[in-house]
Amino acid sequence: MKKGMVVWLLVLFAATSMLFSAGTSEKEAVSQSSSQPKTLEWWDHYLPLAPLHQEIWNAYEAKTGVKVNYTQYDPAKQNDALLLAFRSGQCPDVFSMTFPGNPESAMYKDGWFSPMAITKDQLPKQIQTSLFEGYTMFGGKVYSFPTMNNLNHNVPLWYHTSMIKESEVPATFDAMRALAKKITQQSNGKVYGVILPIAFTSRMNDSIKDWLNAVGSPGYIDWKTGAYQFDSPQMFQVFAFLTGLKDDGSVHPSSVNLDMRAARERWAAGEAAVLFDGSWNIGVIKSNFSAIIDDVGVAEPVRADASKPYTIYRTPPKGTFFISSQSHAVQEATDILMQLTSKDYYKKLAERMDQPPLDLSVVDTANVHPTYKKVIDIFAKTMAYEPDPLLRNPAIGDVYAEMRDIHPNPAEILQGYYAGAIKDWKAELKKYNAAMTKERERAVKKVQDAGGKVSLQDWVFPNWEYGMNFTTDKY
Repeated sequence: MKKGMVVWLLVLFAATSMLFSAGTSEKEAVSQSSSQPKTLEWWDHYLPLAPLHQEIWNAYEAKTGVKVNYTQYDPAKQNDALLLAFRSGQCPDVFSMTFPGNPESAMYKDGWFSPMAITKDQLPKQIQTSLFEGYTMFGGKVYSFPTMNNLNHNVPLWYHTSMIKESEVPATFDAMRALAKKITQQSNGKVYGVILPIAFTSRMNDSIKDWLNAVGSPGYIDWKTGAYQFDSPQMFQVFAFLTGLKDDGSVHPSSVNLDMRAARERWAAGEAAVLFDGSWNIGVIKSNFSAIIDDVGVAEPVRADASKPYTIYRTPPKGTFFISSQSHAVQEATDILMQLTSKDYYKKLAERMDQPPLDLSVVDTANVHPTYKKVIDIFAKTMAYEPDPLLRNPAIGDVYAEMRDIHPNPAEILQGYYAGAIKDWKAELKKYNAAMTKERERAVKKVQDAGGKVSLQDWVFPNWEYGMNFTTDKY
C-alpha cells in the first residue's frame, strides 16, 4: 500500500474516531444537562415578603431540586430592568407587576406572559371570583391571580409619635401645611414637616389620584361622562396642597430626587415628621428600622374637608406575579405560585405587614403591629372598586395598547415645579388634559378603523355615583 494511502486512512480513522467521540460526549452532555436541576429566576419589589417567600422556595428546592434565584428591586428600578431584560431575551421566570397604569392587556399583546399550567377551576373559589378577563385571564386562560387585597392606597399619614401627638395629627390639607411649617421652623430646618418621593413619578401619579378621590372626585376620569379630570377643580385642590408644601419650605429639600425607598429611609432617620405611604410602610420599618417601630403612628389621609365622607377607588384586582413568556420553567413556576393560595399563607402574608392579604379575615388573628390593623381598618371603611371599561368591553385593551404616553404627566408636572422648571402648574395640567383627550380619541379611531368595536362611550357609566362600590353586578 502506498504511503499516501496509509496516511489518508489514518487521517480518516482519526477523524471518524473524533466524530464518534464528540457525538458521544454531546449525548452525555445533553443527558447530564437534562438531569441537572432547573434554576428559576424571580424578581419582585416586595421587600417585607422576601423571608416568607424564601421559606417556600427553600422547601420547594428540597423537594424538587429546583432552586429559585431571587432579586429584590425598588419598583421604579424594576421597571427599567424588566424592559431591558425583555428586549434582550433575558426576562426572569417570574416577576411582580410594577408597571404603572393598566398595562396587562398591552403587555399580553406584546408577548410578555406565559399562561399558568393550570385552569381556573383548579384554583380556590375565593381566587376564582377575583379573576377578570383582561387583567389576570386572556382568552379564558389563567395568567396570574391576586395574592393580596388591592383595596389599599398610598396616602395614609405616617408620623413619628415623638414629634406629633395623636391629638395634633392633621386631618385637612390646611392643617397639614400649618403643622409641617411649624415643625420645620421650630427645628431650624433640622427636621422637615414632610418628605415626598417626588422622583418616583409612577407612585406619585397613584398618590395624586388617591388624594383626588379623597377630596370627592371620581379620579382621573369622570365615570358619568367619560371625560378626563386632570384640570378639574378637585385636581387643582390637590396640586395646591402639594405645591403649597414646597412653597412653605416644609418639604425635605431632597424630595425632588428621592424614590420611595430613599424617602422612607430619611423619614425613619428622623429627618421628617410625616411620610405618606401604604400599609407596607410598617412592614419595612419592622424589617429595616426596627429601632423606631414604637415611634410610629398612622392616620387617615389628609383631605380638603375632613367632615365629609370620602371613598378612595381601585380597579378590580389584578395579578400579583406573572410568568414570563421567555421562561422554560412554566410548570415549576406554577407549582410555586399555587403555594401562595392557602389561608396559612395569607396569615403569614399579613404578618409581613405589606399589602393586605386577599383574605382580610386573617388580619385580626395575625401577629401584626397595631398600626397595621389600624390602616387595614381605614382601608376597609373607605375604599371601593371603580368602574373599568376593560371589564365591560375587553376590546378597550387595544385602545390602551395603542395610546401613546403623554408628557409631562401630573407627577412629572409636580416634579418640574419642585425642580423649578415649571412655574404654572395649572396651565400644564390643562395642556395634559387636552392632550390625553386628543390621544384617546386618536387611539379609539385607530382601533375602530382596524375593525375594533370600541367607542368613547365605553368610558361612560351613567349609573355610577361617588361613594358606591362598583361591583360586577353594576356593569
